[in-house]
Formats: sequence, structure tokens, C-alpha cells
Amino acid sequence: MCGGLLKTWLVLVVCTCGVAAAGEPNEPVAEPNKPWIVAEHLTAGWQSIALTTRHFNKDVPEHRMYSLVRSMSLAGRIEVIDPNGLIGLSEVAMDALAFDEAGKRIPTFRISQSAPSYKPLRDATTEWVPTGERIVSFMPYSSSIDMLMEPDAPFPFALSKVEWSMAALLSDTFKVVDVPFAVTGDWIELAPGLDVLVEQAVAGGGKYEYCTKTRYDPNRVQYLHVRKDVSRPRGLAEAGNEDYSWPDGVLPQIIVTEIDVIDVEGNSIRRGSEGMVAVGNNFDAGNPRIVTRTYSSRCPECADAAFIRHVLAFKPYNRQVQFVLENVPVPTE
Repeated sequence: MCGGLLKTWLVLVVCTCGVAAAGEPNEPVAEPNKPWIVAEHLTAGWQSIALTTRHFNKDVPEHRMYSLVRSMSLAGRIEVIDPNGLIGLSEVAMDALAFDEAGKRIPTFRISQSAPSYKPLRDATTEWVPTGERIVSFMPYSSSIDMLMEPDAPFPFALSKVEWSMAALLSDTFKVVDVPFAVTGDWIELAPGLDVLVEQAVAGGGKYEYCTKTRYDPNRVQYLHVRKDVSRPRGLAEAGNEDYSWPDGVLPQIIVTEIDVIDVEGNSIRRGSEGMVAVGNNFDAGNPRIVTRTYSSRCPECADAAFIRHVLAFKPYNRQVQFVLENVPVPTE
């Protein structure tokens, strides 16, 4: 249970946007109904390429049919250049095609995925020492493509082109709901089937902590995926985020993608926190489901907490997004 404080009434501050920035709700948003073009939001690059040569012992009967087997593994990095509309991305590379320097196709390992697992969008905060300015960036995603050379074929000098797709979890409508940082006297509706109750809210002297209960219909709403009892150093995204996955393929109507603490000017206090941030989540099964969330941290240079911000994504959908890399050098040694 949360500690008790004097109960006060409050007013909700709501912003509904056509496509909201998942990381910075106060930033300008894209035009409603604008098509989601992957090149405007994500960019792919390569990090490393590993070459493997396997020699088989001919004296082993089951290995007599083999001589040499050569394979390559390309590790990629997907940078988030614009988070608008993005909830998460599957890091499984699908339908990969690879070609050598002469344009000849190199066989790739095929991967099947019946129910994608989406890694949530995560941010990180760094501080520019000369000015003390806080810089928010988004954690990159990873990808990996495995290739198998034809029997006894040498490694190529370069990969002229590599193509693949990944499953993205998107939404065209985000809703930002700011609940005043104060104890509430009753449940407050954030959206149909989703209510919040603030049981504790303490701020001052560079410290802040709160405790909330969130009540929701698990058949319609997906709550923020965070494991119980998490601590993180300053500057890192909230640790313990679990992937989104729906084995039955039925997506929820609403996803709670982010919970933040902001000041009166809309600046994130969570991103400026120092030391260890303590997060705890206790889930009660049933329908409606209730989750108790506790949060505490320090931010001596921040203004006092004013709101607990909830970011909601409506009618999420998945889409296969395509990536292409060209002229990837292959090491000769």
C-alpha cells in the first residue's frame, strides 16, 4: 500500500495529437493522417561483419560429405531519427536478401515469426558539460543477418546490397494526459477502460516520489511493460522494459507507452534525475486489473514536480518496414 496524504481534487490536462512524439510529447507533432514513411523515422547502418570458416574432420563418418563451410553474420544498427508514431520495433530481420560485389545472390538463413515481439522505444539523457544542457536521444535497435556461402566458395570482397524487413508497432493517434502531482480523492479516467488513482505525491528539496494505482481492462488496454522493482542510473532509459508481444495476434485498443513526471513548463523531471531511480510495480490479476506503481528519485536542479504524464497510443497496428544497405565492405583478414 502507498503512504497516505491529504486528499485533494484535481483537473486533468489532456492533449490529443494525430501523431505524437513518443519521447517528447511537447514537441511539434506530425500532421494527422500523414503516411508513416520509414526513411523519415528510422535509418539503418552496419556495425560489424563476422566471417566464420568451419573445417570438418573427415574421419568422422557424418562429416565426410563436408569440406569447408563458410558463413557470414552482419550486425546492423537501426537509429531512431524521429520517434513520431513509433511504439516499438521487432529486432528480427525477415526476408533478407544479400548480394556480393558482382550482384550474385548469397544465400541467407530464413527466419519465420508468427507473433512478433516488439522492443519498446526507449530514450537516454546525456548532459553537455560546458552548458549543463540535457540532450535526449533514442536508443538504437539491433538487427542481424546470417549468410551461408556456397560449398568451397570464397568470401566476397563486399556486399553490394543487403535488403531486409522488420515488424514495426505503430499508432496514428497518441493522447497525452497530465494528472496533477497531488493525491486524488477518486479514480480519474484517462481513457475508457483505463483509470488512475494517486495515493501519494511528495515533492520538494530536490526529491520527489509518488504512488499510483492504475485500473484497466486487460482485454482492451496494455499497461506500460516494466518489471517489478527496478533501479537505473541517471541518463538511462527506464530499465526493465519488457517487449510487447501478443501470441494470439490480437492487439489491444490502447497501449500505455510512457509515464513521466514533469514540471509546470512541461520539462521532464525523470530525465534530469540523478543517482538511482527506484521503480516498483505490483500487478493484481483479474478484470479489471490493478497495478500499483511506486517511483522515487532526486533532481536537485529540477523545478518541483507538477504533473504525472501518461502517454497513450490508440488503435496500434503493425507494419513490415524495409531497410537497404549498400556497399558493405567485407574484411580480407
